[in-house]
Amino acid sequence: MINNLINSKFFAGLTATVAFTGVMVNAGVANAAALIGELQLAGLGTALISEEQLSFNPNPTTLFLSPITATGSFNQFAGINTTIEGPISFNPFGAPDPFINFGGGNEFSLEQAEIGEVIQSGKNASVDILLFGTFISENGDTSDGAGNLTLQFNDTLASTIEQRLENGETLTAQFSGALFSTTSVPEPTALFGLGVVATGLVASRKRNKDSKVKI
Repeated sequence: MINNLINSKFFAGLTATVAFTGVMVNAGVANAAALIGELQLAGLGTALISEEQLSFNPNPTTLFLSPITATGSFNQFAGINTTIEGPISFNPFGAPDPFINFGGGNEFSLEQAEIGEVIQSGKNASVDILLFGTFISENGDTSDGAGNLTLQFNDTLASTIEQRLENGETLTAQFSGALFSTTSVPEPTALFGLGVVATGLVASRKRNKDSKVKI
């Protein structure tokens, strides 16, 4: 009876361990397929901003993806040039698809954009553009993304930039930015694996309870 109990516990534990390992492998595959990580970028053209929209000159314009800050899946794009496309309408929202094209079927699809703070830094001012969207990998896997573009204005006041925008002017500036992946969408196989683990653990607990009663 004791041998049967030991064998029962060992088998249940082994089943749960194997199932959990399978989930970890499947989850790793899901994360590897989706674009996960972060990167910084620099515009090689200029940005054109008004209260109503953001565009670029030329449009689309070229982005340089920094090799220093790229992490995770974004390492594959480090140090290359890609494109960013406008115009983006702030109200009502409207954007091209994709907003940033990394090449090879990888892209960042913009779903929301808005003007954030106008910031004074010494004798310079900057306008922050908040970005929210979805990264789509070459395999069609998706992950939530967010970031910002920062437009730099030298030797001027934040209050002057705000007033000019309120007056309906379109301003031209150099820009840079950063993007990062916030979450990934799990594959169905990973979700199935989680169900297998849960089932294995429940079965293990039931066997342990039954064995204690027989003893």
